Amino acid sequence: MTIEGLFTESDRSIVERAARLAEGLVLRYFNLASDDWVKNPYCLLTWKEASGCLRDTNVFAQTVRLGPRKRGKPQQSVHNPNHYGILLQDPAILRALLRPQRHDLWTLGLFVLTHELVHIVRFRKFAVDFCGAQHEREKEEELVHEITKEMLGGVENMDNLFSLYESGPTI
Repeated sequence: MTIEGLFTESDRSIVERAARLAEGLVLRYFNLASDDWVKNPYCLLTWKEASGCLRDTNVFAQTVRLGPRKRGKPQQSVHNPNHYGILLQDPAILRALLRPQRHDLWTLGLFVLTHELVHIVRFRKFAVDFCGAQHEREKEEELVHEITKEMLGGVENMDNLFSLYESGPTI
């Protein structure tokens, strides 16, 4: 953890290892092929890679839809509905680690990444509308939180984390 509230290389390594476990859990839960993440890659981004308009210290992470840029038009991107990224909000995650109900980066990272990977699978495989109306997004968030809770039930220290963020993983 740095004084600026951004991930260090060590933090990033922990998060990337948590992502590998989360990928496996999500594949197993949704009965997907073992090469699904190879065929449908996502990218893991932190504040260092994010533009200012995507930074939000009120959530731990958000799923973003990405696409290659058109030549000669840097502000427009080609619509690619199956290319997603997970933008980790370093300051919010690191701030949560300092709370009295302490949890570690591995556990919180596994929770956050599993949650966001469930979103990605639901967008890709279950035709969930990425740009749905607010009430649809709220219902989707509740459903994804319940799926995440089911997937991670029994993982050490996870019950404590779920009780802290029972209404969803916002701060």
